[in-house]
This record gives sequence, C-alpha cells and structure tokens, in this order.
Amino acid sequence: MRPKKKDPIVELYKQLKPLLERYSPPLIAKKDSVTGYELRSNKQVVIADKMTSEIIFAAFMVQKGYVGFYYFPVYTHPEIRKNLPPNLLKFLKGKSCFHVTEESPELFVDIEAALRFGFNFYKKQDWI
Repeated sequence: MRPKKKDPIVELYKQLKPLLERYSPPLIAKKDSVTGYELRSNKQVVIADKMTSEIIFAAFMVQKGYVGFYYFPVYTHPEIRKNLPPNLLKFLKGKSCFHVTEESPELFVDIEAALRFGFNFYKKQDWI
C-alpha cells in the first residue's frame, strides 16, 4: 500500500495557522480543525447600527487550490486597506479574502504585519 500523498494546500495551512494562533487568547477559536482556524472576539460591538455579541477577527481555511486568509478588519473598515502591505493586496479577492497559493516568506511577513495591525486596530475600537 502506498503512503498517501500530502496535500500541499493543507501543508501550507499548517504553516499559516501559527501566525493566527498567537492571538488566542485573548481572541477565541470558534473553529479549529485540520482545514480551518477562525478567531473571534466575544465582546458585544455595534456594527452598521446593529449590536452583535461577537466579531470575527481572522481565519485561515483550506479551499480548493488555495488557503483562504479571511481578514475581517478590512471588511468592517475598508479604509484600512491603505495600511496593508502592497504585496499582500495582490492576493485580495473580493472584500476580505486573500488567496494564498504557495509558501512565501515575504508573504508570511506581510500576513503577520496585517494581523498585528488588525489586532491593534480592533483593540483601539474596544472590540477586544
């Protein structure tokens, strides 16, 4: 019997996950599996004039052909895009999902910078 071939996207996810794990605590993992990791704040916040009991911060999810880096600070406050590394913005597809397709030390540094910025931004908003 042949050993199973490792999925490169799952392996990429395994490398990215620790970048987000360092924010728990104070953020709470709402999903933690071999294919996805999502952090949320459990503070009540008002977004678009609606009260919510928690807010998503960020997630990594294995998708077909890429790891989705879902970064909600840019969704809740689109103006902060200007604070993100230009190289990271090349991977933005839609409002808040970045498609990560291969290991890149430079991209990992950019993701770390975005997470640090977003975490500090959420703290200033008193969402953490």
